[in-house]
Amino acid sequence: MCTFDFYPGVMSKPVKIIVWLLGIFIGLPVLLAVSFICYLSFTAFSPVLKSKMKIDGNGSPFDQSKREFTFFTWNIGYAGLGREMDFFYDGGKLSRPSKAQFREYFQGIQKGIKASEGTDFIFLQELDVFSKRAWYQNEYMGVSALLTKYFHVFALNYDCRFVPLPLSDPMGRVKGGLATFSSVQPDAATVQYYESNFPWPTQLVMLKRCYMLFRFRLDNGKELIIVNLHNSAYDSTGALRQRELFILDSVLTSEYRQGNYVIAGGDWNNNPNGFNIEAIHQGDRATTIDPPIPDKFFKDWSFVYDSLTPSNRFTDIPYEKGVTRTTIIDFFVVSPNVETKNIRTVPMGFKYSDHEPVVMGVRLR
Repeated sequence: MCTFDFYPGVMSKPVKIIVWLLGIFIGLPVLLAVSFICYLSFTAFSPVLKSKMKIDGNGSPFDQSKREFTFFTWNIGYAGLGREMDFFYDGGKLSRPSKAQFREYFQGIQKGIKASEGTDFIFLQELDVFSKRAWYQNEYMGVSALLTKYFHVFALNYDCRFVPLPLSDPMGRVKGGLATFSSVQPDAATVQYYESNFPWPTQLVMLKRCYMLFRFRLDNGKELIIVNLHNSAYDSTGALRQRELFILDSVLTSEYRQGNYVIAGGDWNNNPNGFNIEAIHQGDRATTIDPPIPDKFFKDWSFVYDSLTPSNRFTDIPYEKGVTRTTIIDFFVVSPNVETKNIRTVPMGFKYSDHEPVVMGVRLR
């Protein structure tokens, strides 16, 4: 007769160890992920939708009889997207430049902005003030130090404690926004955040898009309204951009109906109405961004842009003329009572940013 001695305590101990190890192996990453999302949620940037802005600097008093103005707009790409760079979110691999590249890009950007001194209004987008991707340099202070005869205002639109992508070299801490420089004293400055956003939890690591609005009283009882904006990207359906355009159209059209003069410019992340890739003939590979801006927005207003020169290049690969895709997304929209005198995109070969500066002159009718 064959017997088999069974000892439950001895036999179950290895099983318990295996179960315990599996629990740690599976549960710890889940616990860490949940803890990380909770951390991002508790520290998420949640600005008041509309607020007045403090105006710093030392410009000149505003001449209320003045009717001609000049503008300069440039998305500087946080001095991290110069000609040699690609970007992981656009299909590239990199999350930031080397320190030497950053220094070269930012110095080139400062030189380009300094050359625009004398322009009435300077709109800048994607200035970092404390970010790993910009080597923790305060770019807003670096530019403000150059433009000593300007009033200036900064609006924070990106404040994330840790962006975990790409996994190979996370973008980490990001803090930045838009800045507007005015050679003359504004009567008021406000920042308005769009109510639209990406779904949770993606929104925890994305920008909170906004625009800055400035008022200047004129001697005819009306106001000059200028707007610096940076609208949504990475919006494949165009739904976010359309909601933002709806808000802008409502606000700015209302200002125009009151008799005010309205000029809005910056990085729209959309092509201007009338954009034709065939007009770009300097050898760049031009493409469109879909969907286009619906005709119902800014009806009878003017979309002002340099139709011959791309203002933006894609960052899936480093810039190579004729190979890298380019487009126009940096431009101005002006109300019917504003006449455009000139518009030009400054061709820098995307040496310092994935955007080129755009300059414009206008006359109030």
